[in-house]
Amino acid sequence: MSNFFRLLKSGLSNFRRNGWLSLASIIIMVLTLITMSLFVIVNLVLNTGIKTIQDKIDISVYFNDTAKQNNIIDMQDSLAELTEVKSINYVSKAEALEKYKKQNASNPKLLESLKDTDNPLPASLEIKVTNPDQTDALVKIFDSEEYKPYIREYSLKENKVIIDKLFKATQFIKQAGFVATAVFTVTALVIIFNTIKMAIFARKEEIDIMKLVGATPSFIKGPFIIEGAIYGIISTAISVIVIAIFIYFLSPALINYFGGIGNSLTDFFLDNIVILVFAQLFMGILIGVLSSLLAVRKYVKIS
Repeated sequence: MSNFFRLLKSGLSNFRRNGWLSLASIIIMVLTLITMSLFVIVNLVLNTGIKTIQDKIDISVYFNDTAKQNNIIDMQDSLAELTEVKSINYVSKAEALEKYKKQNASNPKLLESLKDTDNPLPASLEIKVTNPDQTDALVKIFDSEEYKPYIREYSLKENKVIIDKLFKATQFIKQAGFVATAVFTVTALVIIFNTIKMAIFARKEEIDIMKLVGATPSFIKGPFIIEGAIYGIISTAISVIVIAIFIYFLSPALINYFGGIGNSLTDFFLDNIVILVFAQLFMGILIGVLSSLLAVRKYVKIS
């Protein structure tokens, strides 16, 4: 235990001596951990958000006024047999009008104009699907000769465009996050490697004396390994604080823009803060120690 405290004291001493190099190492390590953490958090939240949006999206099929109720019911029965369909709700012309009036209750002029006309709203089917990407079977029914003459339009194409855009955005974020994390990780490895190298060169005479008096390899190399771990520990503390501040101040804007997704980002961070801290600590120490090991192996020769 006493040896460990000596190594720790020596490692802290190295850390202080390196000055600006230590600061540069910490900055790059912090950027690496922040990028890595935000990449994971945003991807998980976006995937949750996409699933939420998918669950909320209905495929609406609007019918011509010439369609009779039994035609619509027949089509509803055909769709209900498909495994892709989760639920179907029939909305009659009268129900559609009532729903429209409720949605526009604050616009009396608009509602007044409806009194002198026949109900212009079509009957419809509101369909929830198990997977918005697997709708070929539905399209076949919509476009079949039996039902196509009764259908005015359906909203499947518009919904697929929205979902495709969300998937493309998520894919871009994944790729950008992976590239940024890789770049910062390599940069952190290189900078810490050079920082440890400079520390070794600065203590070259001291290391030679330690060799002559019979110091063990672990006692000579240990302080540099601990120095690398210190970079990881300090960087983790700063990274967690920065991410917490970032989410705290950004969450209102995210909630206004994304709704539930913004809430999910804050909730995910708070619910998983312990896991995130330990994951960052592990990665920070791993990067710091790995860089130190490489530098020590190359520049500290002990016969």
